[in-house]
Amino acid sequence: MATLFKFEVVAPKRIFYSDEVEMITFNTENGEMGVMAGHVPMLIAHKPCVLTMSKNGEKKYAFISEGFIEVTKEKVTAIVDNAQWAEEIDVERAMRDKKWAEEQLINAKEDLQMKAQLQASIERAASRIKTARTLRQ
Repeated sequence: MATLFKFEVVAPKRIFYSDEVEMITFNTENGEMGVMAGHVPMLIAHKPCVLTMSKNGEKKYAFISEGFIEVTKEKVTAIVDNAQWAEEIDVERAMRDKKWAEEQLINAKEDLQMKAQLQASIERAASRIKTARTLRQ
């Protein structure tokens, strides 16, 4: 049996998840990353992505928006703006949000700030869609 560690996902209005897990995986700018018990302490930025939490051969999936993951000797904490369980995601709404942002991006012209915000919206919607689809695989 793998060693467990304390893991929390903290959003502005609530603690989304708090339990012991064997491993978590998430995406950074450099690709997918995993954390297990005994991982070197660090603070890392992550992208909007599917967060996978593994324990006792079972996996739980959640969408997490951009944020940070802090790894300490005592626990691992994901600090996010938003988190949703895969089964809570409205895929049709996420697809509409993504399509709307893509259409707005075409018309954003030279407004670099607006382009960055729209690109972030597209990435979040795509990650929500991917997270919801993990349950169907």
